[in-house]
Amino acid sequence: MKRAIKIVSVLTSLVCVLVFCFVGYGTAVIPDSYIAVDTDYADTGSVLFTCRCESEVGVTDSDGYARSYPAQIRLFDAIPVKNSTVTVVHRRYVTLGGNVFGLRIFADGVIVTGVGDLGTGAAPAKKAGIKQGDVIKRINGTEVTSNHDISRLIESSSGAQLTVELFRDGKTKTVTVEPAKDTADGKYKLGMWVRDSSAGVGTVTFVDNETGTIAGLGHAICDADTGDIMPLRSGDILNVNIRGCVKGTSGTPGELCGVFGNETLGELHINGSTGVYGVVAEKDAHAKKIPVALCNEVKTGKAQIVSTVSDGGAEYFDIEITAIHRGEGEEKNMVIKVTDSDLLDKTGGIVQGMSGSPVVQNGMLVGAVTHVFVNDPQQGYAIFAETMLSTARELEKKTVRDAA
Repeated sequence: MKRAIKIVSVLTSLVCVLVFCFVGYGTAVIPDSYIAVDTDYADTGSVLFTCRCESEVGVTDSDGYARSYPAQIRLFDAIPVKNSTVTVVHRRYVTLGGNVFGLRIFADGVIVTGVGDLGTGAAPAKKAGIKQGDVIKRINGTEVTSNHDISRLIESSSGAQLTVELFRDGKTKTVTVEPAKDTADGKYKLGMWVRDSSAGVGTVTFVDNETGTIAGLGHAICDADTGDIMPLRSGDILNVNIRGCVKGTSGTPGELCGVFGNETLGELHINGSTGVYGVVAEKDAHAKKIPVALCNEVKTGKAQIVSTVSDGGAEYFDIEITAIHRGEGEEKNMVIKVTDSDLLDKTGGIVQGMSGSPVVQNGMLVGAVTHVFVNDPQQGYAIFAETMLSTARELEKKTVRDAA
């Protein structure tokens, strides 16, 4: 009898020690907050611990898509370990992209792509401190929106001093500059090269046919000379016909060869670090929808991208998500590798024009292709779909505000 009591005591002590260790581990390691989709139960990543909402009263975010509740982490769903928060988000559904589109954007101002000397000596622009990447907004108080505006105002000055308002590093700056006559053609100039527009081909990531929002690229359209994001004044989305593809090789990125069509599909409203966003001219209420994955639902392993690399339309191609980088920038959340032999034969891997190609895993939209590895076109980066969806929501809210 005494032996039995001793055994029970030892076992009880052991259980208490184990419980104490588990509680200590849970307190130190388990996060203080969780995200759950359409449920009050959050996955803690361990069968030992559970996390459930403790109240029906929560706080709704500004978008109305998520609501946070107080919750409690429990060991074996019985022993309280720590208090937590569960944010219940509503699953969003969008129409999958994969089709190519043409992008034509007009800058908000005129971008200085370079400065140089005139035949008479150092360029007036250089003397005044105007630099590559500056965005000229006004000259003598007159708004400039095109290269022609710049030329007209400089030429009409007859050499008189000009006041130039420009945008640099997020700040407005004003400089004065005195045009000089170029001995080559006798015209007044500032000695700078400028650009007012850009165009290119990309891939649609998704369309929200309820709001008409379209999203693509997964990265911004940047000026070819400065590398800076083109400040968007207005832009068009056009249809594109693919005529072929230049295969990518190590050190030389390939590209899709497309021709702009005559059909305008919509308008661009955002050119930002997470992609380009606009509104389509026509909605398709009957289009098939796909759920958008949360960032924490994306896993390494097999997946597919949806791309158009020929005139046959969008196709699914096998890839592998080899690495995930959470919280390390907006455009390079995943490393992907093309494993599909058909795509490798056609393109050599990821090429220019495929940016925005949807990444699909476990039946959900998880991301979009953004960049190719220059020295290895079989690999590249992708952005989380949830990140792009967040930007799309900002456009949706702005559209609602403008309509009101």
